Amino acid sequence: MVTKEDVEKVVKSVVDEKFIRSIEVDEKGNITVTLAKDTPDIDNVLIKLHSELGKLDGVGLIIINREREVKEAGNVKITEEMILEKLKEVIDPEIGIDVVNLGLIYEVKVNPNNTVYVKMTMTTPGCPLTMWILRAVEDKILEIPGVKDAEIELTFDPPWTPDRISPEYKKRLGLY
Repeated sequence: MVTKEDVEKVVKSVVDEKFIRSIEVDEKGNITVTLAKDTPDIDNVLIKLHSELGKLDGVGLIIINREREVKEAGNVKITEEMILEKLKEVIDPEIGIDVVNLGLIYEVKVNPNNTVYVKMTMTTPGCPLTMWILRAVEDKILEIPGVKDAEIELTFDPPWTPDRISPEYKKRLGLY
């Protein structure tokens, strides 16, 4: 079984200690690491940290969080439409279309406690930008005042096809 000491050693070998906010390991070997929001080179840190933690014996689920401030919204009701509109700001850099019009977003749910759940896919399972796009989606959702947290689920069932592209963008791309 993986120990907290083993996890701490790995985390400290990847991330400067001043950027580590918390490390938790439960009885099932699930690991939760929270890093400072200003952790430098965060994309590479996330990938390396996940890879190195995965090498430990007895590791279950690995969750790596970044601390953040919740922007208060007063009495504004968060809607699925607000989330989808914000996600149009996340552009797939290889294709040049946002994740909503590209058809990567399968489901959006706003929970009563103002947490947001998004089920999405990538154009291919081997997409090299998967981590970047997932983080960009999470970041955009968390920018919305009043959103407390975001859960992004990646799925490949059903697999993405060009049929999922919005009609407007199909016309722009000459797919009609």
